[in-house]
Amino acid sequence: MDPLALIAQAADQYRQLDLLGAEIEAAIQCNDLAALPALCGHLDALQEQARGFDHQLFAQLRGHQELLDLDDTKEWLQRMQAIQERNQRLVPHLRSIMAIQRNEVHTLRQGNSMLQGYKPGIAQTERRFSSSG
Repeated sequence: MDPLALIAQAADQYRQLDLLGAEIEAAIQCNDLAALPALCGHLDALQEQARGFDHQLFAQLRGHQELLDLDDTKEWLQRMQAIQERNQRLVPHLRSIMAIQRNEVHTLRQGNSMLQGYKPGIAQTERRFSSSG
C-alpha cells in the first residue's frame, strides 16, 4: 500500500479512536455505566483495525524517515499520545468503579448465602390452618 495513503488512513483511524475515547470518558464521568459495554465493543473493533495499520505503518517508517515530517504522521503520533494520556487519566476512576462493583457483587452473594440458610416456618403455618378448620 502507498505509504501516504496508509498514513492518512492511520491518522483517520486514530481520529475515530480519539473521538470514541472522549465518548467513553464522558460516559464514565457521568456514571453512565450502561453505555460502556457498547462503546467498549466499538472501541475493541476500532483498535483491532488500528493495530493492522500500525504494523504496516511502522514497517514503512523504518525505511523512510522523511515520512515522519508529514502532517498526517504528526497527527497520528499526537493522537496516539492524547489517547494514552486520556487512558492514564481514566485508570484510577475505572479502578474505583470496579472496586464498587466488586463490593456490590460480594454483598449480593453474601445476602444470597444468608437467604439460602433461612427456612421459613411453613409447617407451623400449615398446621394452624388445618387445626382451625
